[in-house]
Amino acid sequence: MKIHTRKHVPASLKQGKDIYSLEDVIKRQEKDHGFKTLLDKARLRVAIARQIKIAREEAGLSQAELADALGISQPMIGRLEGLKDNRLPSLELLAKIASITKKKLIVNQPGFHLELACM
Repeated sequence: MKIHTRKHVPASLKQGKDIYSLEDVIKRQEKDHGFKTLLDKARLRVAIARQIKIAREEAGLSQAELADALGISQPMIGRLEGLKDNRLPSLELLAKIASITKKKLIVNQPGFHLELACM
C-alpha cells in the first residue's frame, strides 16, 4: 500500500506567515455578499435541523415514526436532521412536525426568527 504525502506546504503555514483562525477567516469573508448569503443559509439550515431532531426526540418518536406520521420516508427525516440535504424544509413541513410532535419549533438566527407551535 502506498501512502501519499503532501509535499506542498501552503504559504500561510510557512515560517513567518500569519495563521488565522477559522473564525477570523469567516469574519473577513462575510464582507462578500455572496459568501454571507450562503453562510446565513447554512446556519439557518443547521438551526432548523437541530430543532427538528430535538422536537422528535422530546416527543419520544423515532425517525421512522415521525416519517410515517408525515407520510414521507425515514431517510428523508434522516436527511433533514443530518444536514444531508442543502434545501430548506417548507414551512408546511415544519408546521406538520410541530403539530405531530406537539412541540414548539423555534429558529432564532440573526435577522430571522421563526416559532411554530401546535395550538
